[in-house]
Amino acid sequence: MQIQTLCETFVESSCSLHPLKMTRIVLSVLICSTCFACGQTHTSDKPDEGSKAVALKDTNLNKQLLFDISRIVILPIDTVNHRIFKNTIALQLTNPDLQTTDQLLTDCINAHNSKQDNTQRFSEYIDLKNYKRQYVPFTNSKGEKKVYINCFCISDYVNGFDYWKKILVEVDDGGSCFFQLTINLTTKQYEQLYTNGYG
Repeated sequence: MQIQTLCETFVESSCSLHPLKMTRIVLSVLICSTCFACGQTHTSDKPDEGSKAVALKDTNLNKQLLFDISRIVILPIDTVNHRIFKNTIALQLTNPDLQTTDQLLTDCINAHNSKQDNTQRFSEYIDLKNYKRQYVPFTNSKGEKKVYINCFCISDYVNGFDYWKKILVEVDDGGSCFFQLTINLTTKQYEQLYTNGYG
């Protein structure tokens, strides 16, 4: 505050002494601004609480998994009801893991579809756009990172409820409207694809 008062006095005296010399006034204002800025308390380079919250939010955004939540859900392993998850531990997926999973899933479907005859009444042809997917990531007893994939046809019944986002959908029959396979992220291979039978 003393610096600001000093500057005001300096500007006023400059004006009264040299009313025609505007340069001196401008110079006085610049000097006062500099003095006033120098008189401010020095702040830390650390962000304030608001900035920290934004930084944390940005950091979290970078760590979020990128996938279509309207079609895909990632479920925890269920060691009680499903033998495939016996002697396994939970696995946290990363975005590269998801990209590998999607690529291997596509490769598997393409290989499967290349053997199908679309002219048959019960064609096993699979169009992934028509399916919802459940991913269950785990690490097996050999230390291999795997993703169990359970897919089922999109239907009005499924669209009306979110239960499929919480529990593994398992039904008898239904043909290729329901299929499962496992992706091995360690070996970058897919394992046998299984479709349901026809009742």
